Formats: sequence, structure tokens, C-alpha cells
Amino acid sequence: MKFLPLLFLIILLQGCDAFTDKRAVSAKEFYELKDNVTITKVTEGQILENATPKAQRVYQKIANKKQEAIEFLNTHQDNQNQLYQILELDSSEIDIIEKIAYYKDNSKIEYEKEKQIFEAYQNIEDTTLYQENLQLLQGKEKILYNYPNFDSDKNKFDGMWSILLKQKPIIRSLNK
Repeated sequence: MKFLPLLFLIILLQGCDAFTDKRAVSAKEFYELKDNVTITKVTEGQILENATPKAQRVYQKIANKKQEAIEFLNTHQDNQNQLYQILELDSSEIDIIEKIAYYKDNSKIEYEKEKQIFEAYQNIEDTTLYQENLQLLQGKEKILYNYPNFDSDKNKFDGMWSILLKQKPIIRSLNK
């Protein structure tokens, strides 16, 4: 019985890591980190403005190897890493991409907004009106970049490129 309070104290101290130096951050390190961190509110416009050139750069690499990318996606659509190698994407581009897809019809499109964009592209008769589309997916923390694929021989819409970007790395790159 005499040892019960001592045993309780040892268990309590052990649970608090009092016998070890295992701490994620010391108090001094915490305050140094806290002083170096700033919280800045960013607007949707700032996010999209920062994402646009990044998405366009990725799309340009797709356009340079369009046929090879389409053939790969038709047979290996789940192997994004191999697609990144084919497109010769660098690590900064890979870090912001969640998925690259090519759609010939809207049956496999995941997001409703993306289906609407696909249908809008399908219904455009004047092919000079085809242009890229970039927007935030609300509640998904993702940015959607779409670009129509135009078959110049048939003079019609032939499919849509979809690049799903991660919003957090785009926002983090705003201050760099």
C-alpha cells in the first residue's frame, strides 16, 4: 500500500514523457517558429491568378506529347506517375497535380462542374471560341483546369483535357 502513491506518480510522469527528451518542438523553437509564420488571407482571384501559368505550363507539356499521352491514358489511366515521366514534368509541377485525364465523353467525369464544362465545349459550333477553363471546385480544395481538344481535320470538338490541381501547394507558392 505504501508504494501505491509512488507507483501512481511514476505512471503519471512516464505518461507525460518526463523521463525522456521526446518532444516535437521545444518551447524556444515553438516561439521562433511562431514569429516566422504569418497568416495571410488570399482571395479566389489570387489563387486562380497563381494557378493559371502553372496549369498552362503543364498543359503545354501535354500538347507537345498529345497523341502519346492520349494513347497512354486509354490503356493506363490509373498510373499517373508514368504519365508524368512521359510528359517530362518536373517536381514542382508534379507537386501541384492531383490527376491528369482526357475525356472523349462525359461518362467517366467525376465532378458535376466538369461535366457541365464538357457539355459546353461539345455545344460550341464556332471552334474559335474554344478556350481554357480554370476554376475552384468548391469544398474540394482543388482547382480544375480544362482545355478542349479540337480535331482540325473534322473541324469539331474531340475531347477534353482535365488537369486537377491541389489548391494548398498553389496557395503556399503565393509568397515565394
